[in-house]
Amino acid sequence: RAFSAAGTDHFYTTSNVEITRAAGYKSEGNVGRIYPNQVQQTTPLYRLYSAWGINHFYTTNAQERDTYVAYYGYVSEGVAGYVFPWQICNSVPLYRLYNQVVQDHLFTTNYNEIQAVQRLGFAYQGIAGYVVA
Repeated sequence: RAFSAAGTDHFYTTSNVEITRAAGYKSEGNVGRIYPNQVQQTTPLYRLYSAWGINHFYTTNAQERDTYVAYYGYVSEGVAGYVFPWQICNSVPLYRLYNQVVQDHLFTTNYNEIQAVQRLGFAYQGIAGYVVA
């Protein structure tokens, strides 16, 4: 996970090179492991970006992806990786939160972080999928 304080954007990728090249972003460490290629029982985690809102957004729901592209000005950046749609052995929930004021989606596997960022204006939106811890 990387964060751009200038753009108030959290960015997630499986590529250390991509984080290094992302201008203005600083690594915040690993959130969890997603698969770069589809393996049995996984589902795509779609990555979208809004240049207007300077916000990366991730979803496993193709209909939600299409809605964000059609109505909210996001551009699909393809599949970020693959996650489990339900909990399996050695997996943990990937929680999704959103701060409407700064237009930033935050994803975390740390339940304590949820409580901390809710005090900063982030609203809990549910579980995006399950990742390997």
